[in-house]
Amino acid sequence: MQLFLTILHREELLDEVLSTLVELEAPDAVVVESRSGLELLERDLPIFAGLRSLVPSGIDFSSLVVCVIENDELAAEVLTAVSALGDGSHLEGEPSNTVLLVPVATVRHF
Repeated sequence: MQLFLTILHREELLDEVLSTLVELEAPDAVVVESRSGLELLERDLPIFAGLRSLVPSGIDFSSLVVCVIENDELAAEVLTAVSALGDGSHLEGEPSNTVLLVPVATVRHF
């Protein structure tokens, strides 16, 4: 059993990731819109405004896609398929899209 996580910084990839999950019959995914922690610090606590130089400019979109995949072989297929979606081209200094699998020992539904 694996926890599938994808951090996206390109909005056009969100539909592709979700479509890939549906095509491979992975369970329902949860999408969380997110922001950089440094961006929040700068906005909410002006004392950290000097950190702005550490935050990549032009990042208008960020999402986290999460789902638990019970079949390890399916999880590996999903990882490979989603990894192939990005063309690998991102500007230096900008965050890249990230996909990972984390082993899960137990899942309980309530």
